[in-house]
Amino acid sequence: MPPSHLLRAMQPVRSSVMRATHTPFPTAYLDSVKPALSTPFSRLNSTTATPTENQTTSAPPTPPAAPPSLRKYPYTLKTGTVVSVGRMDRTVRVAHRHTFWDNHIRKNYPKVTTYLVADPKESLREGDVIEFSSGYPKSRNVHHVVERIIAPFGQPIEDRPAVLTREERDAERTEKRAAKWQRREARRAENGEEQSEGSAQHEHVGRIRRLIHERVSAQE
Repeated sequence: MPPSHLLRAMQPVRSSVMRATHTPFPTAYLDSVKPALSTPFSRLNSTTATPTENQTTSAPPTPPAAPPSLRKYPYTLKTGTVVSVGRMDRTVRVAHRHTFWDNHIRKNYPKVTTYLVADPKESLREGDVIEFSSGYPKSRNVHHVVERIIAPFGQPIEDRPAVLTREERDAERTEKRAAKWQRREARRAENGEEQSEGSAQHEHVGRIRRLIHERVSAQE
């Protein structure tokens, strides 16, 4: 027999230890404590809530539904020089200089990549050195937005419209999303359709996560 089995066999049974160590309380003490102990358990077991003096029996009003939350995009910061301004609406062309690794020669080489960067307030001028970030899907080809102007060229920054911060852009997106949601609900009300109660709590689900949910639900 292994030593662990011998050690376990020598230990006393748990039930006998509990009986030996259990000491009953006096009857007078239990009678004095019983009302205090039974009160919280009776409240938990009861299915109907008893109103108090400061509590009203009327149900609280249902808050109005809110538009769905916005999706949070991961982003990276890059630095570049503005090479083209005014050819697109609130969009500039930025040259980002970096290096890439050649696996065949095993060496880093300089490279210039051109990005289309969104400029919501048209604050950029040709020649500016700016910092821009990814993760801003303005359109099919524009996925970057300006974050700040590092070195202005020509016109000073004080004479230009201020560049929007990330918090200001999120607030603008939230306002536009709320206005769009209100227009949709008003249109549904005019057509006699049911209000989309679940749309207020709808969250974006990616393609991979949706496939995983479908497979798990199919297996269940």
